Amino acid sequence: MGLNVNDNEWGVCMKVDGVYYNIFFTNNLEKDGNFNKVNSSKLIKKNKITFRNRPWQLNPNDFGVSRYGSISANEAIRLHSQLKLGNYLDIGNDYFDFYNCNLIREENLNFLNRIDYSSDKREFIEYYKNLTGFPDLEVVSQKIENEFASAVEKSQQDLLYINGANVLLAGYDGVCSVGRKKAFPGSDIDKAYAILQGTGWQYEENELLNQFKGRLWNNTDQRILSYNHDEAAFPQIYTKRQIETLTKAIDEKDECHRKPWLNKVNMRASDAVKEQSKYLYNSNGVKNPKYIDDYVEANPFWIRYCKEFLKSLSDTVDIYNPSRENIKNVGFIIESIREGKVLKGSKKYLEINKYISYYMANLSQLAALKRMPDKKSKRLERNSLKFDFPRWDLEKQFRFIQTLIKSACANNREFTYEFSKYFSKPGQDLFAPLIKAMMR
Repeated sequence: MGLNVNDNEWGVCMKVDGVYYNIFFTNNLEKDGNFNKVNSSKLIKKNKITFRNRPWQLNPNDFGVSRYGSISANEAIRLHSQLKLGNYLDIGNDYFDFYNCNLIREENLNFLNRIDYSSDKREFIEYYKNLTGFPDLEVVSQKIENEFASAVEKSQQDLLYINGANVLLAGYDGVCSVGRKKAFPGSDIDKAYAILQGTGWQYEENELLNQFKGRLWNNTDQRILSYNHDEAAFPQIYTKRQIETLTKAIDEKDECHRKPWLNKVNMRASDAVKEQSKYLYNSNGVKNPKYIDDYVEANPFWIRYCKEFLKSLSDTVDIYNPSRENIKNVGFIIESIREGKVLKGSKKYLEINKYISYYMANLSQLAALKRMPDKKSKRLERNSLKFDFPRWDLEKQFRFIQTLIKSACANNREFTYEFSKYFSKPGQDLFAPLIKAMMR
């Protein structure tokens, strides 16, 4: 059975050892049309059907640019414009074939190393500044917010012919580099989400979500807002019914289905609620969030109740039998809804504030972070960049622009040391212990 993935890919459904797989072929990579060889890295479990795959190859000849030698600024701009679509820097197949995918991305970005003349470098820098707003990071951050909101709106418009495709709410955590107005072009947007109206039928809603995700991928200019940093960079998309049902599911595991602790401290509340609320509220139920360096310690409620749900090999949302993965993921999103920044729609369309778990979600500690001064070293270093960048010599400016473009995916190897203070240090993952605690 044929599967239309997008204009550059097609696939077939195949049963292997009793498990259904979708095998995707990318026309850009299989120029000779020989599809007889099936690469095992292209086997994706049926529940994992996505718009992502192996990165496409950017062939300069296809865009009137020589594959060898120096190129002009106009030719470089022509190639850079293709990176608007995230497929050329795609990390979707890295788990299976990182080495080869990495080589493709490096080759796709190699045109940046072929701009040799000072006049062309200067022209490319001006083009990049006009496109992104750099080095004014407030402008850059606003463009990223606008890009996400615009992509959500375009995706909704693309699917208006489908029942339930209207977006009720979309936003993000509000405290990441974008929210702090310190983002670089090509940053991701943390804990981003979109909630669709949906149809009320699980099969239809899963199909709707798959289509919406594909549209969102295609409608986002990933030179501005990149989804290729890691797997968590792509926004979480749910329907109204899914988000409400999953929020309710964890409530039903708790002893207390109401929120009396918000009003009277002497009224009944479960031990899990009492333990969690000391990090979020005072004794009268008024917000009084405290930041804890240990994210495991800061989340006794969610860790406890994640373990009430069974693990699953799939992260597909199942409202009838939620998995531990479902509950983990929804915890981040309802916290982002409660504490983050709304870019489209209104919270009034969702009926989740009647559930105690809505008030207990603290996985990212957004309530505390919103009230704290920004202490992240990379963002503090960026404070003066608006004024420092124009004073740099041309070669340094160009190297930094190259670094920014390459840092929109997993291929920023060159110049890392020179500009390392402006970026996150490798290996820093505050959430890894928390996720391990929720999933084990």
